[in-house]
Amino acid sequence: MAAAQEMIIRGVKFTMSDIAKHLSVSKTSLYEHFSSKNELIHNIIMMAIEDVNNQEEAIYNSSLSIAEKLPLILKVTPTVFGPINNHRLLEELQQFYPDEFQSIESFRTKQMDRLIALIAEGIENGTVRSVDLSVLRQIIFGTMDLFSYKFLTEKNKTFPDALAAMADIVVNGLLPRET
Repeated sequence: MAAAQEMIIRGVKFTMSDIAKHLSVSKTSLYEHFSSKNELIHNIIMMAIEDVNNQEEAIYNSSLSIAEKLPLILKVTPTVFGPINNHRLLEELQQFYPDEFQSIESFRTKQMDRLIALIAEGIENGTVRSVDLSVLRQIIFGTMDLFSYKFLTEKNKTFPDALAAMADIVVNGLLPRET
């Protein structure tokens, strides 16, 4: 989606003219689909949230074990938009589109609540070792927030690669695997 790409590149400072030019259509044509830039941004955010939600639902509803589900859930990113971990974009959304920012934050909280509930289930049934879930929650949130564009480019990593490494460390720990 061209508008999503503009948001990744320019943050929320793109114009409807930028999108129309990117799509090689007139602004009038663009406004036939979206009444405003606000509506367009809302639709992009909702599409990304729905995409992640659908991916996670498929994992949660699968017959995989908790141990198999955990790394998969931790690695989910929106396929239609890419990761919404861009600090500049999140800051701009918070400042200029607070409702959309709140939608993202509410969704992230619900995601984490569900993940922690799955881990708690694993602890209860003995498939996951007992850990302080409040600390684990903060570790996961904090780690995801550390994957800035600067970090990723300096370390030559993609966001999915960084998530996979984080998931491996969180799920498998630091000790060597038993052979």
